[in-house]
Amino acid sequence: MNGCAMRNHRRPLVAQAFRPAKGRRAALKGLKAVVVVATIATAIMAASRHGEAHKAITSKYTFNDDVFPILKERCARCHVERGVAPMSLMTFKDAFPWAESIRAELIAGHMPPWNAEEGFGDLKHARTLTAKELDVVLTWATGGNPQGNLDQALPPVTLKNEWTMGAPDLALKLPSEFTVPADKMDATQEFTLPSGTKEARWVRAVDLLPGTPSVVRSAVIYLKSPGTPAADPVLALWLPGHDPEPLDGRVAFKLPAGAELGVRIHYKKTWQFEGQPIADRSTVGVYFAPDKEAQELLTVPIVSPPPTTAKDQTLTFTRTIDEDVQALAMRPEEVPPNITLQMIAVLPDGSHAQMIKLNTRADWARRYWFEKPIALPRGSRIEVVANLANPDILSEAFGAIGSTTKPPVTTPLKLAINVIPAKPKLSGPAEAGHHR
Repeated sequence: MNGCAMRNHRRPLVAQAFRPAKGRRAALKGLKAVVVVATIATAIMAASRHGEAHKAITSKYTFNDDVFPILKERCARCHVERGVAPMSLMTFKDAFPWAESIRAELIAGHMPPWNAEEGFGDLKHARTLTAKELDVVLTWATGGNPQGNLDQALPPVTLKNEWTMGAPDLALKLPSEFTVPADKMDATQEFTLPSGTKEARWVRAVDLLPGTPSVVRSAVIYLKSPGTPAADPVLALWLPGHDPEPLDGRVAFKLPAGAELGVRIHYKKTWQFEGQPIADRSTVGVYFAPDKEAQELLTVPIVSPPPTTAKDQTLTFTRTIDEDVQALAMRPEEVPPNITLQMIAVLPDGSHAQMIKLNTRADWARRYWFEKPIALPRGSRIEVVANLANPDILSEAFGAIGSTTKPPVTTPLKLAINVIPAKPKLSGPAEAGHHR
């Protein structure tokens, strides 16, 4: 959880906004209804409490008994010693100084990192806290941060850098080590990996194992197609702490014989490593589908026109589907951070199907899988409305890092949906067609 440790915000008012029992979405709506009042009250109270030596304990929850189990379950893959996050939260000593930042990040919806809005579309494996978990953490963060029993020993939590799906069928180590220089805080590097495959294969998942987890921030792994880089199918959008989504045996990516994989990694140091060179040599893992016949997962691009002027705040654009398909997933390809995207399907009979609504953030692009395939008969239109105004007003209100004014959007937005034919015909990978 990024952000500055802010210690003088008014606490009980914010905590009370998270007490409804209708889920996270209702809880956040409750908070937004009072956020302006809370912000004004915060400024007044901060001035009157400046220099206060002690915080009143109003939280009925303690770190040891209530907060630690949630952080261990939800946050330990990043917020752990030597993890990619800028701080560990796995002990009271670690977490206490960041209580106000935890509050701000949860209120802004930044953590856990899941950019899709609940209740708009139906997505698999949403990475959100429950209303109860939000209540526990925010009540503790705003209510004096009690530790609990001082003699209680919590189990140690250490970094686990391992293949979450087990050992891959094909492990491809990056061809060389890459070092982020001492005078830079981040860098992006492209690599090419020969697969070495002698025949075409179906692939059900692709993953990445960081060589140095503390600096590997995100990665795009794609199939390189000579001469047509714009059509390179993306096999995986890797993020720390996010498990790969394996396809079932009847839907898969095609890996041609002798194919090359492109790997684009964004490296980012945390403040602990400022001024130090950090080296990495990660490994890409490929998991083959068990069946010899499958249906290739295809890609349908959806591209906006560029904004007419830099002052344009809303873009609406569509893509008509020219055959009967089922949509399985969507992903942002080239979109700026800190905008809102809403995607719906308008079917030939005039009915609408909600697909997804995103508040985009830098470095958190991923593929979103629909809970159930969405049937798109021929003639269906995918309609996207992009609001280019910064939606991150909560971060600005509470002073979190990353809420500065962004430059105007001047280039087209690019999205993609992954589809299969409505009546799929299974085939071997050598017989499959090409991505669109």
